[in-house]
Amino acid sequence: MADQLTSITGIVIPASWDTNGAILGTAIVTFDEDIVTVADTRAGRPLIHHLRKTVTVRGQITPGTVSKTIHVLDFHLPAPGEAA
Repeated sequence: MADQLTSITGIVIPASWDTNGAILGTAIVTFDEDIVTVADTRAGRPLIHHLRKTVTVRGQITPGTVSKTIHVLDFHLPAPGEAA
């Protein structure tokens, strides 16, 4: 099950910061209020440029003891007027 691809849709939020307050990592808050941390990978890092935007992310989710993490394969930002 851990190697299955899944898609989640939600809003990109900051999830980790450096000591100066710069955002280092992101998470996705889904519409059912689940929070999924975005793994620090090449495909996931660009989400930092899309804070507070709705996004659909496709990847592998790894359950953790505190939260889930998604290893992003790709993501899609809907165009204005396009359903998420």
